[in-house]
Amino acid sequence: MKVAILHEMMIKIWWAEKVVENLLNLYKDADIFTLIYDEEKVWSIFPKSIINKQVFDLKSQKIYKITKKQRFCLPFMAESAEQLDFSGYDLVICSSSWFAHWAITKPETKFVVYYHSPARYLWDWTNEYKNDLWLNNGWKKYIMKPLINKWFLDFRQWDYIASKRVDINIANSKNTANRIKKYYKKDSIILYPPIETDRFNKKVEKYSEENYYIIISALTEFKKIEVAINWFNEIDEKLLIIWAWDYKDKLEKIVKNKSIKFLWAKYSDELVSIVQNSKWLIFPWEEDFWMVPIEVMSAWKPVFAYNWWWLKETVKAWITWDFFDKKDGDDFIEKFKIFNEKVNSWKYKKEDCIKTAKEFDKKVFEKKLSEIIKQ
Repeated sequence: MKVAILHEMMIKIWWAEKVVENLLNLYKDADIFTLIYDEEKVWSIFPKSIINKQVFDLKSQKIYKITKKQRFCLPFMAESAEQLDFSGYDLVICSSSWFAHWAITKPETKFVVYYHSPARYLWDWTNEYKNDLWLNNGWKKYIMKPLINKWFLDFRQWDYIASKRVDINIANSKNTANRIKKYYKKDSIILYPPIETDRFNKKVEKYSEENYYIIISALTEFKKIEVAINWFNEIDEKLLIIWAWDYKDKLEKIVKNKSIKFLWAKYSDELVSIVQNSKWLIFPWEEDFWMVPIEVMSAWKPVFAYNWWWLKETVKAWITWDFFDKKDGDDFIEKFKIFNEKVNSWKYKKEDCIKTAKEFDKKVFEKKLSEIIKQ
């Protein structure tokens, strides 16, 4: 059986790329496709030698090579997905959160899409995206905003049409399944992403810092990291923020407490060591499904999070996590202190955290995915 794996962008090694890595474990001889590729950033897992040559002729790839900004590639990604030639393949597995599911396959080819999300920028995060581009200010409001509005309208229609080409829809969470149903009018099978629970549970060298809390996240305005920073500015506690992105500079400007530190991205045993030696994870934003809390639970650490319904798919309230309820964080310190007392009294047992995380192990993912594709 000839297999192709298509992933939206290979310009970073984050959690969606871990899904693709597991797909490669299942289909070791598969051909790898993407709409944007950056060898310098992903060579350790996805070397250029395994990337199909068609990728380097795509318009989206050429734009990225010039700009190194995926945002400038967005208008060309859907077109690029449709230009890929999958004739001759028996199975095409697509990892999609934007436009990868636009790929066109032969009628006899089984087309499976693993949705991290329908394109948020086209659907439920449209207004946030416009704000991020400053389209409600100055000359952009009158010149750029009408063009972007038209672009969104056209792409929503085409995105809906493209969704009808898919044979098997897989959602990474219940919320994503609901969004597929709402926007594409299609049912989907829920399959949670694969977690390397053994990696976070293994013994590693102890991290040098002590008595700190952690946030692990891309630093964008949607992640609401400022909620945690604002309150850590007021308390005598240490916070390590792991990762980076475009919003990092703005977040650094609101830091007043010298015990709040930005560590950039961390990988391998260093990340495991940081997690294992932390007090717990702070998770202050909404998310359909997020792999970080499960990785942290694998390292026997509880989670303190914003009380968002879909996060409860992965953590167990009052057993492996606790939460604050107000989106603006007004009850953050109050709930933080209560949670801290529970942690210190060993309410959140190590074995409960690990047991919950094991339900999402990568072996579970690979077994269920094989069963879905065979149906």
